[in-house]
Amino acid sequence: MKTINDIKKIILSIIFTVAALTAPAQDKLIHVADKSMSWRKNKPQTTLFDRELARLLMPQGATFGVVCVPSFSSEWTLTYDSVARTLVYKEAQTSIWHSTYQATHKKKKMGEKRYKWVPRKRPKDYVAPDVKTFTLPVSDDQAAVLRAVWKTAVYGAEVREVFILDGVKWEYFIDGRRAKSHRDKNILVVFTEDMRKAVRNGDTNSKDSLISNEFQRVIDGLTLVPPPEVLPPGTVRTLIIWNGSVLNDSLAEFHTIGHDDQIYFYQHHQMVKSIKFHYDEEEKREFAERYGITAKDLVMEFETVPDTLCDAYVHQHPELIQTRRYVEGYVLDEDGKPLADAWISFYDKSRMCTGAITDSIGHFVMWPPRTITKLYVQHVGYQTINRSIQPTDTILNFLMKDATKN
Repeated sequence: MKTINDIKKIILSIIFTVAALTAPAQDKLIHVADKSMSWRKNKPQTTLFDRELARLLMPQGATFGVVCVPSFSSEWTLTYDSVARTLVYKEAQTSIWHSTYQATHKKKKMGEKRYKWVPRKRPKDYVAPDVKTFTLPVSDDQAAVLRAVWKTAVYGAEVREVFILDGVKWEYFIDGRRAKSHRDKNILVVFTEDMRKAVRNGDTNSKDSLISNEFQRVIDGLTLVPPPEVLPPGTVRTLIIWNGSVLNDSLAEFHTIGHDDQIYFYQHHQMVKSIKFHYDEEEKREFAERYGITAKDLVMEFETVPDTLCDAYVHQHPELIQTRRYVEGYVLDEDGKPLADAWISFYDKSRMCTGAITDSIGHFVMWPPRTITKLYVQHVGYQTINRSIQPTDTILNFLMKDATKN
């Protein structure tokens, strides 16, 4: 007769066996968003969704492909399986996102006829969606051609991250990297859409035609830089209003993406206090009448205040030294090379952008309040750093990682 200890050992062995079998699926997880994106942090549904997306739709031998995540409709993947040497198209028959949402949320009664979905403390069990799988053999030569297309898309992209097209998230990946298409020109989607149909229909002739005829067109579309847009006289793409006046220099075309605004105003010893965006055509006409310049896309109104963190300002107001602390440091990339124009900031309710930028040797200096305990370091193409600082810290070094690496 088996003892209690024997039974416990059997149960534990079963648990470890199941864990070992499911581990390879976990290892093939393709993250839909970078871990540094704050809205993804500590989200049980996102964790469950990413796991299920990988388990259900990612072949074990997938080395490159495209993931389509339309949230509340069915998700699908088109990948190349290097083990089976086939193109694999997998499609969930119902929404993985919706099913994981129901597993991690519950209805809470808010009134007589009102309900609200609230997060569960622990996800409940759910029925995983059925998945249809289609395969199509690919020769080694054809696989090399397809790999070149994907490699060009991923490594030649200006921004390597998830991007949205018509409300649908698309992600191209190769060897663990993912990418946004070059300059938002989503030429690869047409190619993969036709390829998806060929795999689903088992159409060998269509697949061969795509690989032979579309290859150079796709490569050209991903690598050729489009000619600059010529705007009519008196028209700018974005009209920048700075403290009630038009910004009339070469930076009047910048956008907030990439911290260009922070860098520009910091160089002018100013900090951004507020930004207003105007897309409405009537509002843009009012600005055109007031300033004599037409905005094609939008009008951005900046209100700034003097940079009170810089050395010059603090030395002009020595009384601030009693409530401030001196902080300097360097920002480097993974190879130890200095990163210019990195943005070092901290949370401040009174302003939108409070911080300093690095110079050509990656050096920065600022005088934040003594109460500050955390700094953020940002740079285009790199993962954001979030670091706690101690009262005794005066010289800080930050090593930034490539955003394309997990």
